[in-house]
Amino acid sequence: MSSGDSDKVGRLYVDEGARLERQIARRIGNRSIARDLVHDVFLRFWERAGELRGNPAAFVTRSARNVAIDHLRREKVRNAHAAAIEPPSPPRDPAFDALSARQSGDAVRKAIEALPETTRRLFLMNRAQGLSFHEIAAICGMSERNVAKHMAKAVACCARALEDLRNE
Repeated sequence: MSSGDSDKVGRLYVDEGARLERQIARRIGNRSIARDLVHDVFLRFWERAGELRGNPAAFVTRSARNVAIDHLRREKVRNAHAAAIEPPSPPRDPAFDALSARQSGDAVRKAIEALPETTRRLFLMNRAQGLSFHEIAAICGMSERNVAKHMAKAVACCARALEDLRNE
C-alpha cells in the first residue's frame, strides 16, 4: 500500500468512523464493541485498499453493517451454548417452601417476642396496624425520631433472626 492510500484510509476513517460507530452501536446496543468493530472494518479496508475500486464510503458502510450482523449472530450462538451448558435449576418443592416460610415466620415471631415491650408495641403498631411513624408518635406522646429508633432496633432484630436461621 502506498502512503497515498494510507492517507486516504486515514481521511476516510476521520470522515466516516464516528457515523459507522453510531450505526453499529444502534444495531448491537454496545458502543464499546461498536468502536472495536469499526476498527476491524477499517483494518480490513486498509489491508485491501490497493485492490478496491469504487466508492470507499459505501464499502465501509456495507462492511460495518455486515460486521454488526456477524457479531449479533456470534452472540446468539454464544448465548445458546451458554444456556445449554447451564444446568437447569431443580424444581421447587412446595413442601420445602412452606416449611421454610413457617420456620422464617417462627424465627421472626420469637424475635418480636424478645423485644422490649415499648419497641415491640411500636413495631406492631407500624407493621400490623399500618400506622405511620407520625401517627405512632402522636398516639404514644414521643418524637418521630424516637419511634424511628425503636423501629430500626426491631427491624435489625428480625433481620438477625432470619440470618441466624439461614446460617443454621
